[in-house]
Amino acid sequence: YQRRVHGGHFLSVYFFFAMGNGPARLSKSALDEFQKTTKFTRDELEEWYTIFHENYPTGSMSREQFVAENSAAHGGDATLWDYLFLTLDADKDGMINFKEFIESMSVGTRGDASDKLRWTFKFYDRDKNGFIEYDEMMELFQAIFKLVEAVDVQRELPVDQNTPQKRCASVFEKMDADGDGRLSIQEFIDGCRKDPTIMQVMDLKR
Repeated sequence: YQRRVHGGHFLSVYFFFAMGNGPARLSKSALDEFQKTTKFTRDELEEWYTIFHENYPTGSMSREQFVAENSAAHGGDATLWDYLFLTLDADKDGMINFKEFIESMSVGTRGDASDKLRWTFKFYDRDKNGFIEYDEMMELFQAIFKLVEAVDVQRELPVDQNTPQKRCASVFEKMDADGDGRLSIQEFIDGCRKDPTIMQVMDLKR
């Protein structure tokens, strides 16, 4: 069983599920809470919870599970899936529970431009220090480029941005307003909003 989940990020976010054990239901209080913190209906929340519980009966998935399943299902460098796991693991306990999963899913599929840009910033900020360092973006771009066929990169990106090194240099040149070699969340959001290509890729409106 596989669900393809489209998020408004620099790449589409995918979650892979294999069929598991019997169904489960959310309590009324949990449904009430998730309706406040997400943009899903009660029926959608119950459906996603059943799928999640079937595949992770303990109520959470480990970092190793997440990276291994996504690498097997979609390929690419494990670095990419590790970055994504660290973004989803909001409480930093080394596991992704249903709350973390569904709230990130809501941002990716139902969030507005501001929500998605802030989520994407967290995705690139691997060490979660509130800034995107050049090396963090370079490492992630290298992982993303491995998922994209070389011919697609050559066709879709301008010559001055068709390698991870060129792309990273271009982003920092445009966004690093104070020239300190790292991007604050405001620099990142402002830079994205000024770049129609990025906004189009992320399927966002200014």
